[in-house]
Amino acid sequence: MPVFDNLEFRYTSNKKQPCPWWLRTGLRLFFGCLALFIAVALPFLPSLAGLIGGIALPVTLAHPCLMWIMIKKPKRYSSSWFVNWSLGVLGLVLSVVLVFGAIWTIAIQGLDVHFFKPQ
Repeated sequence: MPVFDNLEFRYTSNKKQPCPWWLRTGLRLFFGCLALFIAVALPFLPSLAGLIGGIALPVTLAHPCLMWIMIKKPKRYSSSWFVNWSLGVLGLVLSVVLVFGAIWTIAIQGLDVHFFKPQ
């Protein structure tokens, strides 16, 4: 996983030696325990999943298409220009629809918050 790779890279660049197995295991255990703690402490996160996904959706759908246009600079109104613009706009529209739907669902159903009481 990129998180573990980044932590191990920082360790090896600071210490100038390979990361020992016990430290790798400790980092993974710490991350697993942290994820478990967050899941138990914040059991309302599934209600917010649509909202979080809608906010993060342009990073995976729209941003790469628009970045490709900015980097490659294809000829205007060519087929690749149209395809990338249409996919980028479609990603942004889907994101707006998803955020609107998530907010609508939260407004209708409400957000039932019980800290440290998973249901």
